[in-house]
Amino acid sequence: MDSQTIDVGGLNRFYTKIYAILAGGILLSALVAYLTLHQFYFQAFMFVINFPLGFTGLWLVELALVLLLGIKGRTNPSIAIAGFVVYSIVNGFTLAFTLLAYADADVLGALLTAAAMFIGLSVTGIFIKKDLTGVGHAAYSALIGIILGSLLNIFVLKSGPADLLISGLSILIFSGITAYDNQRIRTVYLESNGTAGLGVAIYFALQLYLDFINLFISILRIFGKKR
Repeated sequence: MDSQTIDVGGLNRFYTKIYAILAGGILLSALVAYLTLHQFYFQAFMFVINFPLGFTGLWLVELALVLLLGIKGRTNPSIAIAGFVVYSIVNGFTLAFTLLAYADADVLGALLTAAAMFIGLSVTGIFIKKDLTGVGHAAYSALIGIILGSLLNIFVLKSGPADLLISGLSILIFSGITAYDNQRIRTVYLESNGTAGLGVAIYFALQLYLDFINLFISILRIFGKKR
């Protein structure tokens, strides 16, 4: 009975650590995005207009950081911390550029909707008894299709209705991934017998960060028309 209580307490502390790191990353990104839009608005706008590859470059940096954290971060807390901080900063810039592109959108409405969905899905993933492995694997498989479809639409089709469809499907996919990732935290913690360290916590914080940001951006694309 006591060991079960200790396990539950340790698991709760592990979730708390992950969500504290997640909150710190989101706040850092929000600060960078705010400064970019309100202190360096003109520079940011001209950067996007005149150097369209700049956004792609930032996206590639983000992708490299995600891969680095996935490969090295879980076993090396120093790399995990540095990588997560840099990722949060870079994503703040990309988020600012996204908000510039969707300047007429209801950003607050999209943010509140994404936050409400994320909280509800996280709670579901934490407490649901059903194994969500099948849901998670299906969602990640569908995500590959969505990424390919998005690239096709960006560079070839350039279709508004297709963009709307992709955004709607992305919301469904990241809803499944969010619930699955939260359940996976519990699974990994229990499989490690409560020894999962800071690197693992940062890795999961990054996964949840990606889930939330992608929910927000997908909803934002539905709420507003791109410039």
